[in-house]
Amino acid sequence: MKASRDEFFLGKCLSLAKKGCGLVSPNPMVGAVIVKGSHIVGYGWHRVFGFPHAEVEALNMAGERAKGATLYVNLEPCCHYGKTPPCVDAIIKSGIKKVIFSTIDPNPFVNGKSVSILENKGINVGYGILEKESRDLNEAYFTYINKKRPFISLKWAMSIDGKIANEKGESKWITSDEARQYNRKLRFEYDAILTGVNTIIKDNPYLDYQSPSYLAKKEIINRKKYYKVVLDSSLRIPRLSNVFLNTSAKLLLFVKKGISVNENSDNIEIVELDEVEQGMLDVRQAVNYLYNLGVGKLFIEGGTKVLTSFYRLNLFDTIYAFIGSRILGGSAVYPPIEGKPVPLDSQKSLDIKEVVKFSTDLLLLLKNVHRNN
Repeated sequence: MKASRDEFFLGKCLSLAKKGCGLVSPNPMVGAVIVKGSHIVGYGWHRVFGFPHAEVEALNMAGERAKGATLYVNLEPCCHYGKTPPCVDAIIKSGIKKVIFSTIDPNPFVNGKSVSILENKGINVGYGILEKESRDLNEAYFTYINKKRPFISLKWAMSIDGKIANEKGESKWITSDEARQYNRKLRFEYDAILTGVNTIIKDNPYLDYQSPSYLAKKEIINRKKYYKVVLDSSLRIPRLSNVFLNTSAKLLLFVKKGISVNENSDNIEIVELDEVEQGMLDVRQAVNYLYNLGVGKLFIEGGTKVLTSFYRLNLFDTIYAFIGSRILGGSAVYPPIEGKPVPLDSQKSLDIKEVVKFSTDLLLLLKNVHRNN
């Protein structure tokens, strides 16, 4: 079926919005297109947190040509002061006569208010086109606003026989270099990556990301929000660990209350949490702390204990399960998730959202259909 004019231009907005992936959180990814007659006279997207919004970028490009034109945008324009002035003010001042957007902004400071403001100024407003696509694109933003926590993904790499480590507890080379490179690119989409101290001690990872090739401007990359987070109840992390090397990312060490701390660094923060059981910290407190820092997307790359702590609480939205084409065997078992067995006839809690095939590995992207946290 042929797409309508509005669908066509809103589709372009969605494509532009994706360019802000990994850079604008906890704000939404937004793209805007200004159309006059049958010509695009301006376009833009929210490039990085704190920069002008998509609508303002498009209006700046269009200039005087915006008068009498139609503005397309995938999310309701903002009407409140944040890092930047309200977009509705710029829209009204520009002479735009019609605004078409995909979905209402769930932020209580907006949430339909912009529609009334624009209509009261004589601007025609329409919305609800490509709404599902827009909500899917900004699922993390909707989670951040509605659930008051980051969007959380669990990730593990396992062998065909379901193990995330060999009998020595080593897990670095279960998947291929191709899959590991994909994972480093995946990390870029997130604001924080969390693991446990045992993973740091055994594998000594850097926990770094790989930025997209099209992002060549250091001005943009240097403004990316990225935290390395380690659950380390007794502060056992070796001071020469690789996670300390990249000083462009702040390192958060979560420890149990009462631990003696002697650390003085602008790039390292030590935060005390309650201990819920021997050696295990309250991950709900960790998540809440990260939410208050403005972390909109959290990537969990821990071992069995860390992954299980989030899984037991149903505190996750998606799972990235990498499956390497090898069998580890051996007597020791390191599963991704441990605990009470789940009956085979229990209600299904995961849906397969996507399958990615590498030369020797598979990636299953699974969605938590019963998340309630």
